[in-house]
Amino acid sequence: MARFLLPTVWIAWGISYPLMSWALETTDLFSSRLIIMPISGLILLAVGVRGGAPALPERRAWGQIALTGLFNMGLFQIFLIAGIATLGPSRTPIIIYTMPAWSALFAVFLLKERITLRIALSLALSLVAVGIIVGQETAARSTPVGTFLTLLAAISFGIGTVLTKKTAVRGDLTINAAWQILAGTVPVIAIWLVFSGNAYFRPEHLRGIAALVWLILVSNVLAYFCWFRIIRAFPASVASLTTLVVPCVGFGSSALLVGGDISWLDVVALGLIVAAVTLVLTKREGS
Repeated sequence: MARFLLPTVWIAWGISYPLMSWALETTDLFSSRLIIMPISGLILLAVGVRGGAPALPERRAWGQIALTGLFNMGLFQIFLIAGIATLGPSRTPIIIYTMPAWSALFAVFLLKERITLRIALSLALSLVAVGIIVGQETAARSTPVGTFLTLLAAISFGIGTVLTKKTAVRGDLTINAAWQILAGTVPVIAIWLVFSGNAYFRPEHLRGIAALVWLILVSNVLAYFCWFRIIRAFPASVASLTTLVVPCVGFGSSALLVGGDISWLDVVALGLIVAAVTLVLTKREGS
């Protein structure tokens, strides 16, 4: 079942990067997060309750939800926004998806998972691909701050994936996802208050409104509904590696929807990412 969920996540998250640029026609980056995150969380909460789960997790789970929500949603969204603002929507997903390397590293210490030869090779291929993209970016312009902030987003999401894997078996998955998103909204509100002087909302831009609808219903509600089930089905290091297809979709859709050139090096990098995912998924199927 998890393999049927994977393409949904790849498309939902990949297309979200250029659509974030469309959403800027309607609202600023931080305000868009304050529209997307609480609405997405409440919809997931309603879906979970509709499915028969209690709306509130067990009392002992609140601390875990707050911690995972901080890394998986709050800090990730803050650094992601900073990355998109400085690096643009096409290169940001490539840097973000160094996440599997960080996830595999933290899984060794927190989950006692082993890094097999295939997983190590997949990580190596993915990092070579990232290196190719970063090399092209730095050749075009120097953006060390943006790269650093985007890497922080990747590290945060990697930690959040491991922590979610550690606690996902406790309670309903949809309710867990909903409360993580809602908990992660809190630090985003704090950052928004700092930059609220630059906030704007222009509902007359219909393309931006359509992008916000997609980001809420598909990139968050549907994607996280699937993602939390993927985390349960796979080891954390394997689950994170499967997301390496997302930058393929993100880079290609950004070039198509926002504009930009795709070089032969980009094709090589995306081929390496596909090879990395194939390695880890064929290992899972054969085990």
